[in-house]
Amino acid sequence: MQIDMHYYGTYTLARVAGLDQETAELIATASQFVDDNTSVSTIRFSDGGQMTTAATGHHFEHTENISSNAQRNIWIPFHFLPGAYGDTFSERIICKKNSATATEMTENHLRLSHKPFSPLLIGIAAHVIADTFSHFNFSGSSSRRNSIDQASITVLEPQNEDTALAEERMRFFERFKYVRPNIRTIPEEELMGTLGHGAVASYPDLPYLAWSYNTEEAPAQTIRRHNQDDFMEAAEMLYSLFVRFADQRPDLAESPPVPFDSIQDSLAIIFASPGNKHQRSGFWQFAMAQGVFLEGRQEEIPPYKGQMWKNSCEELASCPDCALITEMDIFKFYQAASIHRTYVLQELLPAHDISVH
Repeated sequence: MQIDMHYYGTYTLARVAGLDQETAELIATASQFVDDNTSVSTIRFSDGGQMTTAATGHHFEHTENISSNAQRNIWIPFHFLPGAYGDTFSERIICKKNSATATEMTENHLRLSHKPFSPLLIGIAAHVIADTFSHFNFSGSSSRRNSIDQASITVLEPQNEDTALAEERMRFFERFKYVRPNIRTIPEEELMGTLGHGAVASYPDLPYLAWSYNTEEAPAQTIRRHNQDDFMEAAEMLYSLFVRFADQRPDLAESPPVPFDSIQDSLAIIFASPGNKHQRSGFWQFAMAQGVFLEGRQEEIPPYKGQMWKNSCEELASCPDCALITEMDIFKFYQAASIHRTYVLQELLPAHDISVH
């Protein structure tokens, strides 16, 4: 999924669940920042302390994020949570929606609701859960199971592939072809066609799309995807997560939740509306400004502050006191990301006979 769902949709659903504006913004910012946090650095503070930032994003422009190490530390725990179904490792590593692993991750993170970093952890969980509904049947580890018959990709609805969709797919593959000649150490099987949903470009991330493709693994199958249905399932799961978080943290809630069934028709309209990620983000902004989701209460969704978080990392080095740093949202994000990664790789997945760390 992209910023329209990870930030704007997540903010909306957190507000619908009854959480206050500040908490909804923290959750939504953390959710989108998972994608945007692609660099690693060590920040040394003026009082002698330091913080090491670990990447949570997996952009193809950064070839280091395609490596085997990145797959195990970024792709799997943050974007392609294994479903743990099947008999072989390559089967068990495939991402699935409504999986036992996603449920257990949710329960673990909710048990930490009393922690100062809990809104950030819930935001990270929201990103992971949302991605399971767009990334299912693909894995975050290089595998021939991710390979598909390129010629078989078919857009079912809209009937005619619109210009925005065609251009997005072209940019995706052209970007990969531009990077590929510079790759010297990454084996062929670790490249885009067998990693994640790279073989189908950004099709799983477009809420309005219905499409199909054929698998290459024998016996070949035709897979039909109706993204609108998948996004609706994801929205309901996120709403449930936020309602439960609000129940555990009433100090962060300001109103009873709006019933989910009362907003489904409005969600369906947004998910069915074609456009690029910025246009789709605008649909959420417009609906909130018109009071569509909050029973007539009109509200502006605050601008995404991901760049401000990145800038604040640079300012940390001049901070004279570690005690001040630990109160910053960006510090709490890296706390939460570390806790999430460690839990998934060292506790959750091994409990399901998956070891990737």
